Amino acid sequence: MIKHPRVLGAVRLSILKDDTTSPEKQRHAVEHWAAGPAVDGRIAGWAEDLDVSGAMHPFKRPGLGPWFNERADEWDVLAVWKLDRLSRKAGHFAEVFEWCQKRGKTIVSVTEGIDMATPMGKMFAQIIAAFAEGELDTIRARALSGSAARKAKGVWIGGVEPYGYHFERQEGGGKKLVQDPTYAVLFREIAEHLKGDWSAYKIALDLNRRGIPTWRDHLRLVKGEEPRGVAWTANAIRAIAMNPTVAGIYTHKGENVVDENGENVRITDAPLMEFAEWSEFVAALKSDRPVRRSTPSRSMLGGVAICHACGARMSSNKKAKENGRVHHYYSCNNVNTGTCASPGRIRRDNLDMAVNSFVQITLGSLPVMERAGNSISQAKTDLAEAEATLDRLESDYLAGRFKAGVQVERYWGQHEFQSAKVERLREEIKNAEAAPAWKETGRTYAEEWATKDDEQKRVFLQRHAITVTVGSTDDGNRRVVCKMPELAEIAEETGLHVPEGYWLTAPESEYILPARAAYKRK
Repeated sequence: MIKHPRVLGAVRLSILKDDTTSPEKQRHAVEHWAAGPAVDGRIAGWAEDLDVSGAMHPFKRPGLGPWFNERADEWDVLAVWKLDRLSRKAGHFAEVFEWCQKRGKTIVSVTEGIDMATPMGKMFAQIIAAFAEGELDTIRARALSGSAARKAKGVWIGGVEPYGYHFERQEGGGKKLVQDPTYAVLFREIAEHLKGDWSAYKIALDLNRRGIPTWRDHLRLVKGEEPRGVAWTANAIRAIAMNPTVAGIYTHKGENVVDENGENVRITDAPLMEFAEWSEFVAALKSDRPVRRSTPSRSMLGGVAICHACGARMSSNKKAKENGRVHHYYSCNNVNTGTCASPGRIRRDNLDMAVNSFVQITLGSLPVMERAGNSISQAKTDLAEAEATLDRLESDYLAGRFKAGVQVERYWGQHEFQSAKVERLREEIKNAEAAPAWKETGRTYAEEWATKDDEQKRVFLQRHAITVTVGSTDDGNRRVVCKMPELAEIAEETGLHVPEGYWLTAPESEYILPARAAYKRK
C-alpha cells in the first residue's frame, strides 16, 4: 500500500434502524484504521448509501457511484467496515476489484483484516464475496417465504389503510383489509359518475357541497382526531379511481407488487372493484383523458366546435351590445392571432340549439352504442408484460444466472407459470377480437342527452367523436355541419338500422343559421 493514502470511506446500510451495523459504527472503524500508525492516511471523503440493498451495483449507488465515475482522482484506498458493505454480489465485487487494479487503487476491509493489495487478501476477498452472495440469496428466500405466508393469510403489512378499506384484526395475528361500507359505496358512485360523463372536477365539487370528508379526514375522525377539513380535488378523484388498490392489488411507490411468478399480489379477498372490471374502467378513463377538463367548461361546445376556415377549435366568449345586453358567442381561437383568413363566429344559443336538434331528433331514436375494446387493450398490455418476463427469464437462464438447485427449481416454476399465462391471454384476445366491437347501453341518444348538463354533453360529444364545424355560406349566413363518422361503422358491424341511404353515404346534418333568425335544417 502507498504511504499516507487518501482514504475513501464507504458506508452502506440496507435498513437504517439496524443498530449492529449503524453508519456511526462503520465510520468509526474506518477512521480508526486510517489514523493508525501502519497506515497514517487521511479521509478524503465518505460515500454513504443508507437504505440501499447489497444487490445494487456499487457503480450505480447514489453515494458511492460518483466516486468511481466522477471523483476517481480524489482517493487511493476504498475502505469498508466489511466486504459485504461494498457488495453482496460476487460479480459486482469482481468488477470493482478489476476497476481498482487498472487504476492503481486498492480495497480494504478494516474489521476483517483484508488488504487486497496483497495476494492473500485477494484470495480471502473472493471467498468472502461468494459467501456474501449466498447470504443475499438466503435473505431473499426468507423474505419471500415470509411474504408468501402473510399473503396466504390475507394479512395487510402496509401502512395507512388505502382508500375504501379498514383493518380487521385476525385471530392468528396481523391485520386484514376489508371494505369500509360508507366509502366503498362512495367509490362505486364515483366510478358510475366517471362512466356517465361527469368530470373529476364536477365530482369533487359535488362531494364538497355534500360535506363528505376526504378519506384521510375520515380516518382521523375514526381515530377520534380532529379533521383537517381538506377539500376534495379533481386530482384526488382521479388518483383514487386509477389506483390499483381499489381493485385489491398491492402497490409500493406507485408500482404493482408481484410475487415470484410475476402475478400481482392481492391485499384483500373483497376488492372495491374486480380487477378485470377496473382494468376496463381505467382504460376508458385514459382514452377520455385528453377531452376531460380539470376545470368546468363554460359552455357546451367550447373546445368541440371547429372553425371551417382554419380547423382551429372555437371557444365561448361574450360581447356587450350597445343597449347593455350581453350575448355569448363561439369564436375561432385564431381570431386574435390573425392566422385564420375567415375566422368563424356564431351566437352560442344558436349553435347549441342546432347541436341539440342533431342529437335529439336526428340521432334521437337510435340506440347509444359504445366500443367494447377496452378489455382487449388491457389483455394486450398484460400479454406484452408476460412475454417480456418470459424472455427475461430465458435470457437469465441461458446466461447461467440460475446456478443453485433452488434457483433452477424456481426458474422452471416461474417459466411454467408465465408460459401458461401467455397462452391464456392469447386465447382471451383471440376470443375478444371475434366478439362484437360494439355494445348497446340500453338507452337512446335522446334519452341519454336529456340527463346531461352542458359539461356532460361536451364530454359525450367528444366520446362519440361527434364533430361540429362552423363556416359561412356565400350570402353571409352561418353553415353548421354536424357529423358522426362512427355511426356508419356501427351500422356496418352491427346491422343497426339507420335511415336508408342517407347515413351510410353521408353521416352528417347541415344547418343554415341566418343572422337574427331561427335556424333551419338543409
